[in-house]
Amino acid sequence: MADFSYTPSPANLKRFLDHVQGAGVPPKVTLQYLESAGFKTKNDRAILSVLKAIGFVDNSGVPTDAWRAYRDRDKARAVMAVALQSSYSGLFTTYPDAYRKDNEALRNYFSAHTNVGEVALSQIVRTFKALAELADFEAAPPEDVDGEPTPLPSVPRGAAAPKPRAPSGLTVNINIQLQLPATEDEAIYDKLFASLKKHLLA
Repeated sequence: MADFSYTPSPANLKRFLDHVQGAGVPPKVTLQYLESAGFKTKNDRAILSVLKAIGFVDNSGVPTDAWRAYRDRDKARAVMAVALQSSYSGLFTTYPDAYRKDNEALRNYFSAHTNVGEVALSQIVRTFKALAELADFEAAPPEDVDGEPTPLPSVPRGAAAPKPRAPSGLTVNINIQLQLPATEDEAIYDKLFASLKKHLLA
């Protein structure tokens, strides 16, 4: 069973992430740092576990490249989208549009993948939805978060696949990952691959 981090106070989690964008990068994020930043309640202590879960700090509390990238307000929503797709990879495999799912669908998914009770389930859902509100899943992924190229998002049905940029003296490899719909209608797959051929090989 998975262990999903959550906070009883998603609103304060969002406030802290706003703090990340306006404050300097600390050498280490600890409970003492949270208190010094104004997050002093017992519920606020869970913010640290959520930051570790989404890859904004490492296991020892040191801010990662994702934390630093999130400080750029122009890229922050794309950075968060990448962080959530990575930390909730199972959820996004089941529901590629997980950020659009209602509370009941999310509750049912988390219920099947963890052993916690109803109160904690509700908080897991609220934490995910609060984070998703800070993300833009349609934006182009930022480059070099955590030192590695970020994979391109799945191509929505009927949309043009991203085309590679013009060469600039460097060799660029693009990895396009698709989430294929679960269906027995072969025509859907035929149309999908025809569209890929049209846009990628044009």
